[in-house]
Order: sequence, then C-alpha cells, then structure tokens
Amino acid sequence: MNRAASKSKLQDYRGALKDLDMTIELDSEYSKAYCSRGELKSNLKDYRGAIIDLNTAIKLNPNYALAYYVRGFVQIGLGNKDLGCLDLSRAGELGLVEAYEAIKKHCQ
Repeated sequence: MNRAASKSKLQDYRGALKDLDMTIELDSEYSKAYCSRGELKSNLKDYRGAIIDLNTAIKLNPNYALAYYVRGFVQIGLGNKDLGCLDLSRAGELGLVEAYEAIKKHCQ
C-alpha cells in the first residue's frame, strides 16, 4: 500500500495500480485499498472501474468519507451531478471538510 502511494505521487499510476491489485489480493476487506484504486482508475479514465472500486470501499466501510468524496467527483465527471453532489454532501457529513468547498464549486 505504501509503495502504491509513492508510485502514485510520482504519477506512475499503472505501477501503483499493480501494487493496489496485490494489496487487495492479500486483503480483500481493506476498504482503503479499494478507495485508492478507485481514485487511480479515475486518473486513468477508467470511470466504470473507479465507481465499482469506490462502491466496494463504501460497502466495506459505510462511513468512509474519502470514498464518498472521490466517488462524488467521478460521478460529476461522468455527468451525474446530482449523484456526485449527494456523495460530496455525505462526505461532508462524515467529517471531510473539503467536501463543502467542492459542493460550493460544483453543486450550485
């Protein structure tokens, strides 16, 4: 997981994706890995895959604010503004303060 984060910071998204795949193979209940992989898939323009991973992260941890936040942006990017704004709102309710700024910018 740490190696994936380092590769992601270096914009080696495909390398990070391989590391996250391995992390999920080792622990299929690790919601953070699914959220990170969903974010990476979004960066690679695999929006369908991103939504699937973010849905899994939320299923594993229904109070995972970051997963709602990321999924909100993916939904907005796909043209599903209402769903995206709902996710951003949920992220804010769960304590992710940045979500409120995103709502102001994207949901007015």
